Amino acid sequence: MPGNRPSSHETLFPGGGEMGARLRAHDWAATSLGPVAGWPPTLTTAVRIMLGSRFAMWMAWGPDLTFFCNDAYRPTLGVKDAWALGSRSDVVWAEIWPDIGPRIAQVLRTGEATWDEALLLFLERRGFAEETYHTFSYSPLADESGTVTGMLCVVSEETERVIGERRLRCLRDLGAGMAAARTGAEVGAVVAGCLGEGTRDLPVALAFLAGDAPALLAHAGLGPDHAAAARPGEAASAALECLGPAVPVAALGPLFADLPAGPWDQPPTHALVVPIAQQGQSRPAGVFVAGLNPYRPLDEAYRGFVDLFVGQIATGLANANAYEAERRRAEALAELDRQKTVFFSNVSHEFRTPLTLMLGPLTEVLDSAPAALDSDTRRLVELAHRNGLRLLKLVNALLDFSRIEAGRAQAAFEPLDLARFTAELASSFRSATDKAGLVLDVDCTSLPEPAFVDPEMWEKVVLNLVSNAFKFTLAGRIAVRLRAEGGRALLSVADTGLGIPEAELPRLFERFHRVEGAQGRSFEGSGIGLALVQELVRLHGGTVGVESRLGEGSTFTVSLPLGQVHLPQDRIRAARAGVSTATRSHVYVEEATRWLDDGPAGPPDLGEAPRPVPPGLTGRVLLADDNSDMRAYVGRLLGDSGHVVEAVGDGTAALEAARRHAPDLVLSDVMMPGLDGFGLLAALRDDPALRGVPVILLSARAGEEARIEGLAAGADDYLIKPFSARELLARVETNLRLARVRREAADALRRVNETLEAQVAARTRERDRMWRLSKDVMLIARFDGTMTALNPAWQAVLGWQPADLVGRSFLDLVHPDDHARTEAEARRIEQGETTLLFENRYRHADGSYRTLSWTAVPGEDHLHAVGRDVTEQRELEDAFRQSQKMEAVGQLTGGIAHDFNNLLTGIIGSLDLLSTRLRQGRTDVVERYIEAALASAHRAAALTHRLLAFARRQPLDPRPVDANALVASLEDLVGRTLGETVSLESRLSDGLWPALCDANQLESAILNLAINARDAMPDGGRLTIETRNVTLDRVFAAAHGDVAPGAYVRLAVTDTGTGMPPEVVRRAFDPFFTTKPIGQGTGLGLSMIYGFARQSGGHAVIASEVGRGTTVALYLPRHDLPLQAGPPAEAESLPPGPAETPAGSGETVLVVEDEPAVRSLIVDVLRDLGYRALEAEDGPAGLAALRGAARIDLLVTDVGLPGLNGRQLADDAREHRPGLKVLFITGYAENAAMAGFLAPGMQMITKPFPVDLLARRIRAMIEGGSS
Repeated sequence: MPGNRPSSHETLFPGGGEMGARLRAHDWAATSLGPVAGWPPTLTTAVRIMLGSRFAMWMAWGPDLTFFCNDAYRPTLGVKDAWALGSRSDVVWAEIWPDIGPRIAQVLRTGEATWDEALLLFLERRGFAEETYHTFSYSPLADESGTVTGMLCVVSEETERVIGERRLRCLRDLGAGMAAARTGAEVGAVVAGCLGEGTRDLPVALAFLAGDAPALLAHAGLGPDHAAAARPGEAASAALECLGPAVPVAALGPLFADLPAGPWDQPPTHALVVPIAQQGQSRPAGVFVAGLNPYRPLDEAYRGFVDLFVGQIATGLANANAYEAERRRAEALAELDRQKTVFFSNVSHEFRTPLTLMLGPLTEVLDSAPAALDSDTRRLVELAHRNGLRLLKLVNALLDFSRIEAGRAQAAFEPLDLARFTAELASSFRSATDKAGLVLDVDCTSLPEPAFVDPEMWEKVVLNLVSNAFKFTLAGRIAVRLRAEGGRALLSVADTGLGIPEAELPRLFERFHRVEGAQGRSFEGSGIGLALVQELVRLHGGTVGVESRLGEGSTFTVSLPLGQVHLPQDRIRAARAGVSTATRSHVYVEEATRWLDDGPAGPPDLGEAPRPVPPGLTGRVLLADDNSDMRAYVGRLLGDSGHVVEAVGDGTAALEAARRHAPDLVLSDVMMPGLDGFGLLAALRDDPALRGVPVILLSARAGEEARIEGLAAGADDYLIKPFSARELLARVETNLRLARVRREAADALRRVNETLEAQVAARTRERDRMWRLSKDVMLIARFDGTMTALNPAWQAVLGWQPADLVGRSFLDLVHPDDHARTEAEARRIEQGETTLLFENRYRHADGSYRTLSWTAVPGEDHLHAVGRDVTEQRELEDAFRQSQKMEAVGQLTGGIAHDFNNLLTGIIGSLDLLSTRLRQGRTDVVERYIEAALASAHRAAALTHRLLAFARRQPLDPRPVDANALVASLEDLVGRTLGETVSLESRLSDGLWPALCDANQLESAILNLAINARDAMPDGGRLTIETRNVTLDRVFAAAHGDVAPGAYVRLAVTDTGTGMPPEVVRRAFDPFFTTKPIGQGTGLGLSMIYGFARQSGGHAVIASEVGRGTTVALYLPRHDLPLQAGPPAEAESLPPGPAETPAGSGETVLVVEDEPAVRSLIVDVLRDLGYRALEAEDGPAGLAALRGAARIDLLVTDVGLPGLNGRQLADDAREHRPGLKVLFITGYAENAAMAGFLAPGMQMITKPFPVDLLARRIRAMIEGGSS
């Protein structure tokens, strides 16, 4: 039975997820398989296995190969998922049937399973043919008779894996190729090669280089004669216009037309244009145009692959550019090195001549009789001679080096007793090592055969190595060994010195290389000594090496072949007798000795007499220089000028001396062992006690850059060697004077600070006194509300102990209704604004609430607030306002009651007379009595309307209003109202903004103000109506209640009448306030105008002076959008003259009104007009009628209904009857007066209303009108 079918399906195919539910719901009787109840057990079993499996499976069964699948297979179906179940398999997979159909047929025919791994299939599962890969097996399914009737496919989609591996392989090959690319051309070749391998993902691709001459870096998939490849400049420019998302190929321009298909059967339809980034620059190095695979979607992985491919290109280009720049730099350095060698060679030759002419006369002077020179003069000559020899040594080293590098070194090899010669050279340092407290161990054993060496060169080798060991060995020993080993002479110079960092060993023998931070006896040195040793040893066919451990010492080993067979025969000469080393070693030994002590004082400056230093400008100078001659010379100059000088040999000693006794000035060399001049300067500036000591740096580094570097590091002055005595003394004097001025200024500033601190302390005491004694609560809090400090008044005002509130949020104490306003005000303060007046309610410790008035200012990360308890003040104000209201009610009772009694008398009297005349059969006066009653009723309705306006409860229809046009349209009416004795002037501003308000109410307000002005000018005068744009700021808003700051349209009415005294101005907007006698006014006119302005979101202000006149200004909110062209809004009224009331055509109107008389009236009117009227007495009854089946063309409902108001009824009705038109009727509806009350298809009419107006409104809405 049909009723059992669902349960049968549930039994046969339980579970199975979404596909199981679809299978159970499918109408199988309409397929070739027939009802499920007739399916063979093998089929149902196979289907149940498939549905329960979490592997992707599909199966085909029966003559039509009906299609089944499980939930895991649904993603493979894509858009076919909605209809595939139960369809023919050859229809489901029509696009791949040529590939899979023969396989299925084979399974059905042979009963043997098939197997395919990562088979390419073009599935149309997303609306286009898509490249996919699948590993699957087709297995036979047999019925009860053993006949193969279907097949089961277990499949795993491999698309992401196959394509991902393909892309990864392409990127890996690209990265490997880029690692070896050294030029832009090689980068292009690598890119082209990888594009050739990866053409399935990038069937067509071009890489362009940008710049002044755009070029094609690489391309694939199209020939070099293609327009895009042949015109790279134009093609690159066109491509750069299409950066970003994929674009159709046609958008790239005609150069990219007719792209080839590559490995696919159709060309790319879309391309991706990606900039090739240029390191460190915003302008790209080029652009890559990728023709996309037409059989793959451009998903995130595809986009990422292209981005990575382009990123590899950018990296390859950056590396190639860097390699090319490094190659050019290496060539430039090599050229610079060659130029430097030539320069040193030339300069060294030029130096030797003047040095000879200097050293020769000095030697003669020193060799003269001792009595010929006094002691001071001899010291001067010795100083000059000693430093001349040092300069000669350096010049000789540079010249030797330049000759060796140029291949012009002429070594003269001769047989020597190398052991004796080496021992003599090393022993010349004995006096220096003894003075330094070092052990010099010289052990040179005789060699079995002579060694052929150039004596002068070997001398430089030994002296450089021993001098170097002495310089960097501060304690311990120096051992010099010479021995024979395996036909070679081995010289080793070992020390227990500082050692050399391992990282520096490979570069130790490079020219001009110096180990940074080496703590030797002196920082002096050219950095060519060891390089010269290496070159000299190589000339002898030998080698030199070094072993060193930092902090343990170093061993230099020189290995020379014995004999002469390894030497050029033309450079060998016979042995000379007695080679002496005294002259050549003297320079090395004397220089080493000068590293140990300061020696004699330096000579005075012979060229310039030192300028006497004025009394009071002398000071204690700390001098730091590793050169003893320089220390002695500068120390004597400063001492002779009256300064007290302490001289030290390095920066560390200078820092220790400064900390022992702060100097007035520090004079330091830049290059020193250990702590250099810059290090000393930094240490002084970091020491608070020494930070103000002036520092002058001395340096041999000339040039503006060196001076700027020194001053930028914090030095007060920078003096470049060589300098004159006068310049040195002048710099010292100037810096001492400046230091004195700075000290005096610092003392004055300190005194000022002490005075200010005293004043601050006094003010702080006063502030603390106010904090303690103030009766107002004071608060310091973070901007998140956490209170950090509270004054004692909190206990007196709110009953809380301040300590109990610290750490809590002030929002914990704020009344829940005031939370949002308080948080908003705190955010304003956090943004830097000051709160002048803000009130909220705080919870007292007893649970009651007190009203506090706050003033608050922002700090850096806190707000500071003062709050005054105004609870009693506000209660008094409320009581006063209540008394005013009661007084106003009394005035209303007199004035309104009188007016209503008059109106009711007219109505009742007219109706009584009408009734009497009708009984008498007299109908000639009926119309006159009816018109009199209606006139009184209309005047009563107008009075009620004014009461609603005052109460801000009348429904408004706010629309954009052109106030200028509205005023212009009222000029005739206002003029007639004013009479002949009052002139009218309009001052309408150009460019006036649209105002957002109810145009009808604005007209009434203007007319009301004109009438008031007329009454204030009994003897005539002038009335001016003025409009202009204004922007109200926060100050105005704070002074006028809750007015919001912003843009407004100001409309002002000014008269030249009697004016009002201040006490009347203050109460002019109060309800029922009037200066007229009882019965001559209700006191609602200005209240109605004020209520209209406030209800519109604006404001009203009165300015008046007795005897001069009054100005009433309305501020109406600006409408942000421009006005639409069209006539101004007009008041809704009856058309002039008689008009025919429109009749109905049998439409159905539902009337919902809880007042029986009104409901009966509306129903009678509708029926008289030809409508079918339904009625309901309240909201639930109306809703029941609306939910029924009867046709209803219009809903007419009161707004204020019991149980369910009119808007709720309309909303519920529209859920059942979408598009139902609704006409609201209201007499006093608070909700109806709110903006946004009316939705599309809704209108409102206000009680009381004329019957004709009701009829026309109903007719218009039924025929298609809307609100």
